[in-house]
Amino acid sequence: LLKEEYGFEVLHHTGEYDVETRDYAYSYALPNIEALLKEYPSVEVVIDLHRDGVNEDVRLVTEYNGKKTAKIMFVNGISRLKNNEIGYLYNPNLADNLAFSFQLQLKGEAYFPGLMRRIIIKAYRYNLHFKPKSALIELGAQTNTVEEARNAVELLAVMLGEVLQ
Repeated sequence: LLKEEYGFEVLHHTGEYDVETRDYAYSYALPNIEALLKEYPSVEVVIDLHRDGVNEDVRLVTEYNGKKTAKIMFVNGISRLKNNEIGYLYNPNLADNLAFSFQLQLKGEAYFPGLMRRIIIKAYRYNLHFKPKSALIELGAQTNTVEEARNAVELLAVMLGEVLQ
């Protein structure tokens, strides 16, 4: 959709880094992201897109244009615990990452009321340090259907297209 509707060049990396355990998923992904960005230095936006892990009785779904749609949430890592920075998780793009997710959140709220979950701020970095426009996006959860996720990704593409234009 980003290619067809907005003319963006898009590179999809479909590596799975949490197959055995989630504990080191970001560490396992890190060298592959670095290699991709070295191979494709013109990349301006890095998106980590996956599903949230929730209790099996939780349904993160809304309806838009008569279609059941997974809700979307942005997660920001701020590389700090309370008042102390986590030095080994330095993120020179922290402010830009926050601004990017806030812009996307506002666009989502304006265009698709009920689609957006709250923005989550966490202590860690989540590999958001690579580019000023890096985002960790939770597209529904494991309790959503593939159709609900696909419906949400169509709306996410609109949000990204509008913010990145």
